[in-house]
Amino acid sequence: MAATDASLRDRLANERTLLAWLRTAIALMGFGLVVARFGLVLRTLVISRDAAQVAQAAQDARQSSIIGAALLLTGSIVAFVGWQRTHAYARLIDASGPQPSLRVLDGTAALVAILGLGLAVYILVL
Repeated sequence: MAATDASLRDRLANERTLLAWLRTAIALMGFGLVVARFGLVLRTLVISRDAAQVAQAAQDARQSSIIGAALLLTGSIVAFVGWQRTHAYARLIDASGPQPSLRVLDGTAALVAILGLGLAVYILVL
């Protein structure tokens, strides 16, 4: 019974670790959205500026969109890496026995990664 309890603790710790990876990914994506949103604010300010400042503000707005999209992509990569590591450790923890289903965790990690990629494309196209 002690081995089962230890195995369960290890599995739950592995799942908590994936959730920590996903929180980090979401934080990176949130920061990316803030940076990209700042680019939209700069574009709005371009409309009210004179012609001499328009080019610089437009360039700054484009750079913030690129940086925001890069942070979103980084968040997606972090979600994927966390998912991959969770599966690797799950195989080590349950090497001899049946592995519990990780479908919910797989779906959550995939959703976070896909949303990050989609938002990055949206920001770059916008």
